[in-house]
Amino acid sequence: MTHSIFPAAGQTQSLRLFFSAGEASGDHYAAELFARIKTQHPDCAAEGLGGAESRAAGIHTVVDLQTVSVMGLVEVLKHYGQLKRALNTLIDAMVAFNTDLLIAIDFQEFNQRLAKAARKRGIKVLFFVAPQVWAWRPKRAAKFSQVADHLAVLFDFEVPLFAKYGLPTTHVGHPLRDLIPAALCKTATTAAQIQSQARQNLNVSRAGVVIGLLPGSRQSELTRLLPVLLATAHRLAIEHPDWRFLLPLASSIPRDWFDGLLACSLPSPALKEVITITHGQARTVMAASDALIIASGTATLEAALIGTPMILIYKTHPITYKIARYLVSVTRIGLPNIVLGQDCVPELIQDEANPPAIQAELDHLIAEDTATQRACLNGIAPHLGATGALDQLAQLALRLATPSQATARN
Repeated sequence: MTHSIFPAAGQTQSLRLFFSAGEASGDHYAAELFARIKTQHPDCAAEGLGGAESRAAGIHTVVDLQTVSVMGLVEVLKHYGQLKRALNTLIDAMVAFNTDLLIAIDFQEFNQRLAKAARKRGIKVLFFVAPQVWAWRPKRAAKFSQVADHLAVLFDFEVPLFAKYGLPTTHVGHPLRDLIPAALCKTATTAAQIQSQARQNLNVSRAGVVIGLLPGSRQSELTRLLPVLLATAHRLAIEHPDWRFLLPLASSIPRDWFDGLLACSLPSPALKEVITITHGQARTVMAASDALIIASGTATLEAALIGTPMILIYKTHPITYKIARYLVSVTRIGLPNIVLGQDCVPELIQDEANPPAIQAELDHLIAEDTATQRACLNGIAPHLGATGALDQLAQLALRLATPSQATARN
């Protein structure tokens, strides 16, 4: 027996949202956003691309984010067939679901293709997180209105870049202002207490230096960065036998796959004795640590808001990197440095992200520079907008998805 997805005559269709979140941070935002929308539309239904957090929030994931979670030009080409199949599956599902609104969260190249397909089929598109056209090919801002009905941005300086081309653009601010608990954000007077409590929560020693190792949330990132981080930790452990290391494993990473990579990457079995691996809890790891070695990405802003100094590292395929050097128009890649407009956090990119160089930077940071970097990081929060970003985004989504109902409510 089959059931029609369309409402019978005389019935009102419940609100139907289609989320597309291809990364761990987007999965988290999708789950939080859907929870807020459900408080106003309890009968709202949602499908799309996402992971464990989306599913826990009640979003039916037609495609799991692990299927599409690759980065870099060469990596995308290698997985082109897999990505194309996932895209076609999502397009078919989006149409069959009788979608009212597609909410595309970052994951730019893939989501822009999905959004363009949605608009061709008469489905409205809300895009959250602007493509970084100020770094990558600024002229593309003019073309972005072809894939979105409305754009919600993280930073205030992004609004005029898109609005001048006629694309309705709203600065909602950064969700991290709401999602990071105040109990984890260190100040000059609370840092020691917060750090001690976080270590207690993770069941690690409250004495000695603790270094957080954060290689990213994609398998491709871990493949490139985990061996580098472990080799660095090995060197540091030899020089500082009392140091300990924390490694949070993102929920998007399969544990059996990670265990295999770990087994191949450990420079010494003894290193297991000084590394604590946590399932998730990345923010608690950030709060518990004296310093971090962290992959470039949103996690660097989380660490900045929490107030833990860091060394930023980044590696991609050599061909991807060579091409990117000709396309990128900025000299900094770390979000804290971009937001602040200054070199606050050391960046070790590509070949520079090697164990001896990372060790040297970290030794300097721990010995001489943590207070200076903390003071610098304190300036980031005002650039991320006011609190309530996801609440604003939820209201924006409801206005786009149900314009007549929103008008009646207002």
